[in-house]
Amino acid sequence: MSDYLRPIGFIGTGLMGNCLVKHLLKKGYTINIFDKNKNNLIGLKDKKRISLSTSPAKLSKDCGIIFLCLDKTESVEDVVFKENGIIKNASQNNIIVDLSTTFADKTVNFSKKLNTEKVPSWIDALMSGGPDKPISGSLALMIGGEQKIVKKVSSILKKISSNFTYFGPTGSGQIVEMINQILVLNNYTILAEALSFAEAWGIDAKKIPDALREGHAGSNLLKHLFPRMINRDFKPQGYTSQILKGLTMVSELGNKKTYLFQCQILLNNYLQYYLKNRMKI
Repeated sequence: MSDYLRPIGFIGTGLMGNCLVKHLLKKGYTINIFDKNKNNLIGLKDKKRISLSTSPAKLSKDCGIIFLCLDKTESVEDVVFKENGIIKNASQNNIIVDLSTTFADKTVNFSKKLNTEKVPSWIDALMSGGPDKPISGSLALMIGGEQKIVKKVSSILKKISSNFTYFGPTGSGQIVEMINQILVLNNYTILAEALSFAEAWGIDAKKIPDALREGHAGSNLLKHLFPRMINRDFKPQGYTSQILKGLTMVSELGNKKTYLFQCQILLNNYLQYYLKNRMKI
């Protein structure tokens, strides 16, 4: 069935969601929106091919494919499972595409909960890129979910991204997003240190991106972010709360993996000890 025969559902029209909706409209889609924050709907409600749903439950009845672009794990859980949530009217024909950055283990649990109730399929599709990327349809997407379900929505995903990569089962996209956070946020800090160093020694920092672009130091952040740092351009392109959330998730996931690894070592040591002593008896 063509993507265009039914409206797309979209829950969460904040900074990124708003841009994505506008891009999908340009591509000819009809979109049903739900957002409890009415301020996020300013500039959208009067556009053609947009209708506003009164609840996630109503939206899931009218739309086959539902995008979530929310601020935190709790918000995702609320719009899917709480009263008047998606689950109320959802069927096996619904596909949830979660663009939100949430805890990976929670994403897996949400998917399993839906599977036990034989209702919607769940895809985690994590975004990389600032607000200019969804406007131009050039996001990078990291995908987790059942491969045959991903194929059903791949035509839409290709319209909002210049590159989307399938990594494996549900939750894989969230893990890769954490890897992305590690790389990006550390680079923010490194670029700031490099600028401070250049300015302290009287180097014309504006020349650095071009000077280093062909070497190993060249990067998208050096090209696009470094000049903003030089010009003290503090115009927001995201939220500090999102960065803090990402760092918290990275830390917690890292701690869980370290804990599991330590448990494996202890179990291995115990088994070796047990086998050696058993052999002596």
